[in-house]
Amino acid sequence: MRSSNGWQYFVCTLLVVIGAINIIQGLTAMFTPAFFLADESRLLMLEYEGWGLLLGGWGVVMVVAGLAILSGSAWARIFGIVLASVNALAQLAFLIAMPLWSAIVIAIDIVVVYGLTAGWPSATRDEEDPETRNSAYRAGYRAAHERPASTPPPTRSPEHGDQRRRTNG
Repeated sequence: MRSSNGWQYFVCTLLVVIGAINIIQGLTAMFTPAFFLADESRLLMLEYEGWGLLLGGWGVVMVVAGLAILSGSAWARIFGIVLASVNALAQLAFLIAMPLWSAIVIAIDIVVVYGLTAGWPSATRDEEDPETRNSAYRAGYRAAHERPASTPPPTRSPEHGDQRRRTNG
């Protein structure tokens, strides 16, 4: 098991929040369909009860996936990417019923996918060595600011004479 980093906590929190929003949307769709902007005839694919079951169940799975992200395992990461991507598509289909909330959740899903793909250290590094554990984030800075290994001083050659330039004055 890997130690958690900032991206893992961030993505875990976002997945739990999105899951909770989906659960609330699902419960609202099942018990108070009059809350939504569109009537059932304008919904894509399902009626409100169907959307309620789908979003509520999907929300529970997203909460579990968010907590599984903290394990740092590759399966949890891939599972989170798939869940966030499919959730964005489901919210796109539910957009007519709750435009603002669906748009916000789609934006959060995109941030989750980014966090699970771009903001993650490589699993190929030696994870026990504290110097290399987070080196993926410091590599560019280190490469730009570290001095190169000591190089030998320039040699004097007979063709070029002394390395110092003399000025005529």
